[in-house]
Amino acid sequence: MLRRALVSLVLIVIAAVAAPLLLPAMGRFLVTEDPAEHADAIVVLAGSYPDRVLEGVELYRQGLAPRIILCREPETAGFRRVSELGVDIPRPSDINRMVAEKLGVPPNAIEVLANAGDSTYSEALAVLDEAIRRGYRSILLVTSKYHTRRAAEIYRLLAGDRVKIIVRPARDDDFQSEGWWRDRISTRRVIIEYLKLINFELVDRWGLSPLPLPAHTPARAG
Repeated sequence: MLRRALVSLVLIVIAAVAAPLLLPAMGRFLVTEDPAEHADAIVVLAGSYPDRVLEGVELYRQGLAPRIILCREPETAGFRRVSELGVDIPRPSDINRMVAEKLGVPPNAIEVLANAGDSTYSEALAVLDEAIRRGYRSILLVTSKYHTRRAAEIYRLLAGDRVKIIVRPARDDDFQSEGWWRDRISTRRVIIEYLKLINFELVDRWGLSPLPLPAHTPARAG
């Protein structure tokens, strides 16, 4: 009985000492960032707005790419129903386009990639297929901070050496990497993201391979 109590006490002490180091490290691990550099396009992933498009606009203003590609979220039953009822409401991608245009990005420099799917993997397939078709050699990939590591791994695995992936986290994302366990939303994001990351590392990645080149590979995009 005494031995069990001592073991429990030791474990509690270890947990108390390790937690201040382990928990912030878990948050930081999810966030990765590449140095900003010139690319053929800025790709803003669907899923969170307007923080992601704000980062895309900032990269555009810096002259790092000539165009912004917005990923359109999948059509949901709710959106289909309001359309049937004659109610016209903007989708998140519509709001992102509006934000970009209001902040000075020319309309002809903004494109919306439809049917990008409902997961990071399906979105990556759509984005990279389009990038390879257009002859892009590099893209600035913009997403939320907590999503950067997994997105980078999926895109780089699928892109191979065909498209350089430059990952940029949205600076206006409110994810708290250092104190995520104190914030309910950040805690939820960390738990879900780690579950998805573990599934990708242990299961999904072993069945994936780089996308094939199209039958006719276009010249490098300007």
